[in-house]
Amino acid sequence: MMDDKITTAKEYHWATKYIRHRMKPHYLDFKNYPDPIKSYDFLKKIDLTKDPINIDVDLNSIFIQPDETGLTSPLRLNTLSEILALSYGVTRTGLTNGTPFYFRTTPSAGGLYPCHLYLAVSCMEGLETGLYYCNMIQEFLGLIQRGENSNQGKNELSFSLFITGEFFNSSWKYRERAFRYVLLDSGHLIENISLAIKALGRVFSIDYNFDDEKVSRFLSLDNTMEVPLACLNVFQAEQIIKNPIEALPDLTGPRAQGKKRLSSAISYPLLQKIYDLGKVVFQDNESDPKNTQVVTAQPQKTIHLSDFKSSPVKMNYMNTVIHRRSKRNFIPKELDTNKAFTLIRLASSLFGSQTDQAGKVDPYLAFGISCQNVSGLDDGFYLFSRDRLSLLLVSKGRFQNNLSRVCLDQKWIANAALNFLFMANLASLEKGFGPRGYRHLLMQSGRIAQRIYLAATGLELGCCGVGALYDEEAQNLFDLNEESALFYVVSAGPVKK
Repeated sequence: MMDDKITTAKEYHWATKYIRHRMKPHYLDFKNYPDPIKSYDFLKKIDLTKDPINIDVDLNSIFIQPDETGLTSPLRLNTLSEILALSYGVTRTGLTNGTPFYFRTTPSAGGLYPCHLYLAVSCMEGLETGLYYCNMIQEFLGLIQRGENSNQGKNELSFSLFITGEFFNSSWKYRERAFRYVLLDSGHLIENISLAIKALGRVFSIDYNFDDEKVSRFLSLDNTMEVPLACLNVFQAEQIIKNPIEALPDLTGPRAQGKKRLSSAISYPLLQKIYDLGKVVFQDNESDPKNTQVVTAQPQKTIHLSDFKSSPVKMNYMNTVIHRRSKRNFIPKELDTNKAFTLIRLASSLFGSQTDQAGKVDPYLAFGISCQNVSGLDDGFYLFSRDRLSLLLVSKGRFQNNLSRVCLDQKWIANAALNFLFMANLASLEKGFGPRGYRHLLMQSGRIAQRIYLAATGLELGCCGVGALYDEEAQNLFDLNEESALFYVVSAGPVKK
């Protein structure tokens, strides 16, 4: 693959396409399985509190709650421990070819979990100011470097959680295509953190559009292996700081050194190339509806979601997070109207509710469904309207069998009642936001997908995401224009009990 010829995110996307009968064989070396956590000679270890979590909050209510609302009381270690456990905690363990495997509260492509969490504490009871690594498998915070809060009195930033992506943890299986999955995985994690903070009633903001070089220096990242992707900032005051990265503590004194990893990372230069292309921070741009279109056909009819009256389904937020699983043993059973439209509404609930930068690229996300055996809906391919309040029927018919073939012949997809489709006009996205827009769009898609997972769990339905597909076949199946791509599928529906 000629890395020097890749100059846009669109070119990266198509350079990493899967083509039937032309995928290079790839041996999965379990003797060189990626390390799930990082190790340092920590200055100090602080165990996360393991008190039982008991949060009686309805999932529906926190889905619609704006980010910048909540309590402003001082934060303590036990609150942080709850946020971390709900966001990225281990829910069960297993073995894969003799290698320990840790299931988390978020799904991950191939179960590889390439994301790491770092905590920058500015002001919190029970934790000294400084930078920590969050070890969610052994459940402790490792102090990397102490710090001083030079902004004390100027702001009320309590802490920041940085999400990074480690290339090899995903490229071990997916090679050059891994950047797609790292971004989607980080989106799932961003949403889980966001929901946990909301459930605990805290004021926060999300920052995607920071200076990568500055954050990498702060975290001491080697960008050939690990890169910063997002930052969530939690405050002790109602006032949201516009540039929270500028309010981070000043790190002083000795710094813990990272330990040698057990696995040996294999480098894929194209991953470094696509990351470097997206380092440039984009400016706010308005999307042109004509340029964001993905399909060539005109919609046959419009279905207003408000026309379908569904009874409220109470879903305990904490239970859905803890019991979320990737379930794909779908059965060809009719999905009743109430569950179907509750899931569809919740899947589209993130749109228009954000003040962060990712919300700016949301109009470029062409969000759709293919459905069958759904009460109240004709079998077919639908797009959500730009305001996400209606479904536009693009084409009638059963697409699930062909979609299962497109998704590397994974037959279980053929029985799913609903397949949520994530698509975009990549040329238009790049024109509006440059290569960084690709990063933000896929993270935004991961956030929406996490909502689908949780809502499906609360409705006692199965759910499973798929990023592995024959890209050109997917484009042809839904008659997408040549500038557009289907890049993520999330299947949902009744499963075998």
